[in-house]
Amino acid sequence: MFIPKVMPLSGGNKLSQALNLGLALTGNAKAMLVPAEGGMPLVFTLNPKSVSLEKTNKGESERGVITSSFKDAIKATGNIRLKLKEAHLTGALVTQAAIDMLTAWATPVPMTGADASLVNAAFDLARNTLTERMSLKPNSTTPGGDSSPLTKDPDPSSVAPSPPVYFRLPVLQFMWGVGGPAGGGMMVNLEKFEIEYQRFDGSGVPVWAKVGLTLVKFTEYLPGTNPTSGGLPGRTRHVVTQGEGVVQIATRAYGSPQAWRAVAEANDLDDPLRVKPGRALRLPAPGERS
Repeated sequence: MFIPKVMPLSGGNKLSQALNLGLALTGNAKAMLVPAEGGMPLVFTLNPKSVSLEKTNKGESERGVITSSFKDAIKATGNIRLKLKEAHLTGALVTQAAIDMLTAWATPVPMTGADASLVNAAFDLARNTLTERMSLKPNSTTPGGDSSPLTKDPDPSSVAPSPPVYFRLPVLQFMWGVGGPAGGGMMVNLEKFEIEYQRFDGSGVPVWAKVGLTLVKFTEYLPGTNPTSGGLPGRTRHVVTQGEGVVQIATRAYGSPQAWRAVAEANDLDDPLRVKPGRALRLPAPGERS
């Protein structure tokens, strides 16, 4: 007899235990979303009327699949989208609580865990590189040759910015059955949700809602990706916007924050942590030497 995999639920309360028991007995018959980092799941009262899968590939002209790595090629051709239509939530307490959960999952939160460690490590390396360069730079001097406090270069540690807090959408697991559209469980981000309230009680509390969701398959960062040795950028040129840095740009373009050095070298950036908005950066192509 097949025993379905049950996601651990945090809290250890009776409701969590009951949900776990229900999953084990029913074979995960109800479609649900489970927070990847723990928390209460959202279980739909009625399963979706339909689920559609969508995947959009980039053309050869965009260099969407020109790379020496099959894994990079798959990543660059676009992630799978799941679209759920007409799932239902019912109950005076369940309906609004579930909608509040969807709203929270559609809101960026500070990154934690292994992905946050990768991004922070890349930022620290970039900051240390900047600090070392400034330490080796000779101090300014007065015309007589003596160092002057008024013209002396600032302390590198005071110039290098402090690590920013990086945000992203919460990572969820979509579960429904053992061989359905999600393959028994897919890690996703919530791209879009639509709520249509169907019924209310006498005090105006919603007791029935129809839900539509668009979920995008989540792809973890690749710690070893390097555009000068087979990585794959999403574009060949990027115009910096307010608040962007090389670490963020490299993460989005190549799927790894460690690719910041290749972007910095390709654009002769002395300070990889401070790039003025409006500057156009060249993103190295696969196999291109900086």
